[in-house]
Amino acid sequence: MIDKSYYDVRGAVYFPSRAYNAYQTYEYFNDDEIDRDFGYAEKAGLNALRIFTSYEQYRKDSAVFFSKFDRLLAIAYKHGIRVMAILFENCGLPFTIDNALSRDPMKAVCVQSPGRDITSDSTKWAEPFGYIRDFMSRYADDRKLLAIEVMNEPHMETDDVPFALEAVKTAYSLKGTVPITMGLITLDDSMYFLPYLDILQIHDNFPVSLDDFSGKLRKAAYMQKIIGKPIWISEWQRLRKSGPGWDVAVIPEEEKGPALHTLSDIVKSSGLGGNFFWCLMVKPAYLQTQRPNGTFNGLFHEDGRVSSIADYEAISGKPGDGLEQLYSMPAWYISDLGKA
Repeated sequence: MIDKSYYDVRGAVYFPSRAYNAYQTYEYFNDDEIDRDFGYAEKAGLNALRIFTSYEQYRKDSAVFFSKFDRLLAIAYKHGIRVMAILFENCGLPFTIDNALSRDPMKAVCVQSPGRDITSDSTKWAEPFGYIRDFMSRYADDRKLLAIEVMNEPHMETDDVPFALEAVKTAYSLKGTVPITMGLITLDDSMYFLPYLDILQIHDNFPVSLDDFSGKLRKAAYMQKIIGKPIWISEWQRLRKSGPGWDVAVIPEEEKGPALHTLSDIVKSSGLGGNFFWCLMVKPAYLQTQRPNGTFNGLFHEDGRVSSIADYEAISGKPGDGLEQLYSMPAWYISDLGKA
């Protein structure tokens, strides 16, 4: 099942440019936009995208949700891209319709799914686990999927490890040929779920030191060798020497935007099975702890310009001749800020 292709994963996290969270990805789903963006991914030499599904869109209308997700997979396949689908999200604001649909440029961010009011209460797990069963019944053997990631970043501090453990057990019990994985911050977090993971993940978005970042990846590569399972760094962005910037109101201007080239050489030479940078499309920060300080990320603007030719060259391994660079927050977002 885990063939050599799982040791050559070159990917990015994907949300449409103007979608602030997974719910909005499917609420405003547009086939032409997805096709355009996946074309950019193909141009940059990517062969995988890490994409959130939406349990709440499934609850709203499962047939409509699955129709959109099927179309997304078909478009990805056309561009030579396989999708790692994420079922649940630990990060963000509590799920409410207002939070999920907000377009306020300072407040619209990711939302928890299914939310900690549910993950903390085992009497409420039946319905989200029904989503797992339905998803697995449709996609457990779908080769357009690279992997099924049961949840993003469950951990001790948010006390959703018990929910995530039962969720991954449920998915694993229904597993077909598509590997099961979990989006985790550290290798230590993997220990909760290890028997049920075909692939391990780590995240390090804003390391402050190249030596520390390199050391973390070397440790992961050594563990990959010892346990015989692929390990991917499935979130990384840039070196930020001033600090990662979580809940920091002001950061240096030169550290607000994308700089994938500051980490790409270490990622590529790490020996890990794969990587996903955050994120394909240029957009404001996903988390409320990064939005106020002006953090933005991404490689491609909607019109095909890149945020950084150096980043494009680092990711693609190709010269950026003829590319136009626009190192700024997207124009639509700046316009929305002016209206706020």
